[in-house]
Amino acid sequence: MSGRIDVLVDGSGDGHSVALFPGEEVFFSYERGASNNEAEFNAIILALENLPSHGKARIMTDSQVAVWNLTLEKKIRHPSYMRKCCQIQDLIVQNQLEIDIQWIPRRQNHADRYLRHYIASLCGASGNEPLYRRVRRLESENIRLKTKLKQAMKMLESRQGSMREQGARAYERGVVADSCPDDW
Repeated sequence: MSGRIDVLVDGSGDGHSVALFPGEEVFFSYERGASNNEAEFNAIILALENLPSHGKARIMTDSQVAVWNLTLEKKIRHPSYMRKCCQIQDLIVQNQLEIDIQWIPRRQNHADRYLRHYIASLCGASGNEPLYRRVRRLESENIRLKTKLKQAMKMLESRQGSMREQGARAYERGVVADSCPDDW
């Protein structure tokens, strides 16, 4: 492939994906609940989505699972991987891309560094707290905030309901009519 672009891709076990293009142009994506392998496939999809039509690229990944499945060295058995592989094939055909998927050792995949920094920045990285603990802490804080919001909404709804009931009872007793001026 002459004139091709080399793209490094990587995925994390928490669902984040990165595609690193020449000139340190970086694209990130996230799929909640995605496994490490699914995130690797998502990184390849991310790279394909950001290539120009009729583009030529060598996509380099440290995921043997992705390479095996995309080069059909092994039969695709996992339904999720099959869907991702079909999505990748569709992108290649639709955008008329010429793609070479290549496995590289993990230590040569510099996209990993960008992904780690990106995830750390999302988590407000500071101190020595490990990333997985930060993610879990932030998720639990998010759940607590959602629970508090639901409780506040229920309390507000119950107050509004009781205020409506009090207003209706006051109207029935003539309290509202008695407090109005005679010339109304």
